[in-house]
Amino acid sequence: MDRQSEITAQTRLLGLLGHPVEHSFSPVFQNAALRYFHLPMVYVAFDVLPDNLSFAIMSIRSLGILGFNVTVPHKERILPFLDQQEG
Repeated sequence: MDRQSEITAQTRLLGLLGHPVEHSFSPVFQNAALRYFHLPMVYVAFDVLPDNLSFAIMSIRSLGILGFNVTVPHKERILPFLDQQEG
């Protein structure tokens, strides 16, 4: 069975935010690990221009994306958008 046929409405989304991201191998090894552990998730690289970072964060929240990694140029610019956990 191919990976695409395994993606359903219950599949959770994980990702990488950066610019540029087309050179990233993260989706390759992250998706291999997700398949190995039979986790209902898929990992996608999102090319987000710096001026669109706030819109990307709103989209992540509204779409219920489970989590994401951050790479350049967003590593410092992402800080004001992060949720804080008490305790």
